[in-house]
Amino acid sequence: MNTTTRRYAHVLATAVILSYAPTAVFAAEPTIRALDIRGLKIAGTTTLTIDGDDLGKSPRLLLPFPAKQTLKPGNTDKKAVFDVTLEANVEPGYHHQRVVADGGVSLPAVIGVDLLRQQLVTEPIKELPVALHGTAAGANIIEGKFLGKAKQKIMVEVESQRLGGKLRPIVHLYNPKKLQVAWAWGTPALHGDCRLEAILPDDGEYTVTLHDAEYAAPALSFFRLKIGAWLQADQLFPSFIARNQAARVTAENFTEDVKPANTTGTLALTFPKAGVWSGPRPFVTVSPHAEFVEQPEKDKLQEIPAGAAGISGKLLAPYEEDLYRVAVTPGRKVRLEVFAERIGSPIDIALVVRNDKGDQLARAEDSPGTLDPVLEYTVPDKVTAIVVGVVDAQARGGPRGIYRLVIDPQLTMKDGFKLTTTAPQISLPVGGRAVVPVLVDRRGGYLGKIDLALAPQLPGVKLDGTAIPEGADGSLITLERTGAPFEALVTSWRGKSDDGNEQPVTIKNHPLEKLQPWLATEIAFAPSNQAASDFAVDWNTLPVSAGLVPAVKLALPIKVTRPASKNTVKLTLLTSQNTPLLNNQPDPNKALRQEKPIELAATVNVGEVVALVPVDLSASVYDVTVQAELLDAAKKPIAIAFAPVRRLAVKIPIVVKLDGPTRIETSFDAKKGAALKLQGKIERLEGVKADVTLALTGLPAGAKADAVTVKATDAAFTINVAFPPNIPPGEIKGVKLAGSYAPDSKLANVRVRSREVDITLVLKAPAK
Repeated sequence: MNTTTRRYAHVLATAVILSYAPTAVFAAEPTIRALDIRGLKIAGTTTLTIDGDDLGKSPRLLLPFPAKQTLKPGNTDKKAVFDVTLEANVEPGYHHQRVVADGGVSLPAVIGVDLLRQQLVTEPIKELPVALHGTAAGANIIEGKFLGKAKQKIMVEVESQRLGGKLRPIVHLYNPKKLQVAWAWGTPALHGDCRLEAILPDDGEYTVTLHDAEYAAPALSFFRLKIGAWLQADQLFPSFIARNQAARVTAENFTEDVKPANTTGTLALTFPKAGVWSGPRPFVTVSPHAEFVEQPEKDKLQEIPAGAAGISGKLLAPYEEDLYRVAVTPGRKVRLEVFAERIGSPIDIALVVRNDKGDQLARAEDSPGTLDPVLEYTVPDKVTAIVVGVVDAQARGGPRGIYRLVIDPQLTMKDGFKLTTTAPQISLPVGGRAVVPVLVDRRGGYLGKIDLALAPQLPGVKLDGTAIPEGADGSLITLERTGAPFEALVTSWRGKSDDGNEQPVTIKNHPLEKLQPWLATEIAFAPSNQAASDFAVDWNTLPVSAGLVPAVKLALPIKVTRPASKNTVKLTLLTSQNTPLLNNQPDPNKALRQEKPIELAATVNVGEVVALVPVDLSASVYDVTVQAELLDAAKKPIAIAFAPVRRLAVKIPIVVKLDGPTRIETSFDAKKGAALKLQGKIERLEGVKADVTLALTGLPAGAKADAVTVKATDAAFTINVAFPPNIPPGEIKGVKLAGSYAPDSKLANVRVRSREVDITLVLKAPAK
C-alpha cells in the first residue's frame, strides 16, 4: 500500500489492518506502533523490539548506514525483535529507522545513535554514560539510580520532543540523602527537551527522576534519558556562512574549518573521532547572500556594505552593545531582524537604530511569539548610512550570548522558492504506479520552471512529470515500476531552477526540519507484493480537451479493475494545487477540491469524481489524478492505485483584447492635460453569457478612467482615460486592464477574472 497523500504523521500512526480478498491477497504497508529502544550503540550491539502491524514473516530494518541485523526467532505479524550491530565508523546523531515488509516500507521513527549504552529504564544502571529508554504515562514519575563519586561531573538530559515525542520533561537529581542537587525543565534551546549539569557533592547512590511538566503525560511520551558525561555541539558559531567562502565554525569542544561550494542550503558537519559525542549532528546553513562575523574592536563601528547580509555576533559582557554602520538607500525601507532566542541563545535582544551622532531613531524588542526583534525602518531622505545596535534588553552577556542580525534592504527582487511533498515513503506495486505530489512555495519571488530529480535513482522505475511548469503550483510525479524487484532504499528529491538555484524537497510538517534538516528530505522507496493487475484505476472516456473552467464543476469519470469481493472502493481527488491560505490555514473556498466523498459498492466498477473549481486559479495548468483505495470491512485501505496523471489547462472563459497595440501614445497639453480612448472587444468562451465589468489599474494619482460594463449581448468596449495637467509627460508602465463577471447573479462579489492585459501609456509633450 502506498500513502503518498498522507500528511507527515508521527510513527505511531493508526494501524493499517491486513485483510484478504477471495481472489487476491494484499499485504498492507508495515506500521511501527512502538519501539522499546529508540537508539543504537556505535561499535556495539543493541537489542530492540518493534510493536506494529503488518510486519509479515521476515521484516527487516531500513537504516541510513550499514548495519548487521538479526531477526530473532518467534516474531509475529505484530512484533519483531532485532539484534543490531553497528561498526565504529557510524556517524553519531539522529537518524530515521524504518521497517520493510511484503507490503512496502513504514513511516520512519527517529532514533539517537551514539556510543552510549542503550537499555530500558527498568534495568539497573551498571555503567555510565547510559541512555535509558521508556515511556511516561500520566502523572507517573520515572526513576533511575546510579553510583557517583564526589566531585564527579554529571549531565542528565532528556530527548523526547527532539525524537518526535510529546513529553514535556522535568528532571531532578537527588544525592544519597535524597536531597535535591539540581533540576531542569524544557527549554527552546533544546526544542522543548531539558538538560542539567552538576558536580556531585558526595560518594554514593544518586537518583534521577523524570516526569511530565503537568503530571499529565500525553500519548507518545516516549523518552531517551541520558546520564553520565559526553560531548555535544549544540550552539555553533557562526551558524550561517556564505557560499564559496571559508569559515571556522566552533562550539564547546568542537571546531571545524569549512568552505562550502557555490550552492545554498544545509551543510552537515562531522563529529570529531575522539571522545564520546551524543545529540543532534551539527550543521551550518549556507546563505545566498553576504555573511559577516562580528569583529570586536572597541570604539570602532564595523562597516557593512549595501545589500542583503547576515551578521553573527556575541554579547560577551553585561551592558555590551555591538554597533554596525550599515549602508542604505535614501527613501527606501530596510528590514532588520535578530535571531537569538530562536537559535537557543539565553539573551533577550533589543535592536536600536541611530544616526551618526548617536541619536536614537528607532528601537524594537519582542516580536509575536518570540523575544527576538524585527524592525522595518524607512530611511530618511539624503541618509546613506545608519548605525544598528544590538544589545541585551536585560543588560546580560556571556559566552553563550550569540545572535544573528539579518539585514534585508528590499532593493532587489528575491528569486527563491521552497519545495515540499506529503509523501515520506512510497511502496511500489508490481507493474503498477505511484504518484508523488511536489508543491512549490513561490513567495521567494521565483516564477520560472523547476526540474525535479531523484538521487539515487530507482532501478526499473520510470518517472514522469518531473518538471514543474513556469508559474505552476507543483507537479504530480508518476513512478511506474517496469523492471525487476529492487531493494528498499532511502532517496531524496531536488529541484533546480533555470538560473541554477537548487533546493531540496522537504517532507511537509516534518518535526525535525529545523533540528536536522536533511532528515526532512529523506524519502523511502520499497517494492510491495501488490500487483497492478489485481487492483487498478483508469480514466473512463475523459476527453482530451478537458480543462479547468473557474466556477464550473468538472466531472472526472473513472473505471476500476479489482478482484471479485465484498470490498468497497474509496475515490479521492488529488491535485498539484498549493491551496491558498486564510488565517494560516488552507482556504477551502479557493481550493480545487472534491465535491463529496465517493465510495463504489462491491459490484460497481465505474464512477466519477466531481471537482469543484474555484473562481480564482493563479496558475495556468494543474495536475490531477484520482486515487482509489480498496477498503476492508473496517474501512481500512488494503490496496491503493492511481489513475494516470492528467495536466489540465485553466480555461479562462472571458478574454479582453485591445483593438490595437498595447503601447498607446497621446499628446499632452500643459494646461489641459491629456485624454485617450482604450477600445477593444470581450471574447466569451465556455458558454458564458454574462455582463463583464472592466477595470483599469496602475494609473498615476489624479488620472481617471470610465467605469465600463459590457452587457451580455455586446462585445465591443471603449474606456475614456483623462490625465490632469500636473502629471508630467512621459512613459507610464504597469497599467493593467482586466475584466470580470459574476458566475452567480446572487453572489455579485464572487467574480471570475480574465487574464490581465499589460499596457504602456505614453504622454507626449508638445513640440517646442
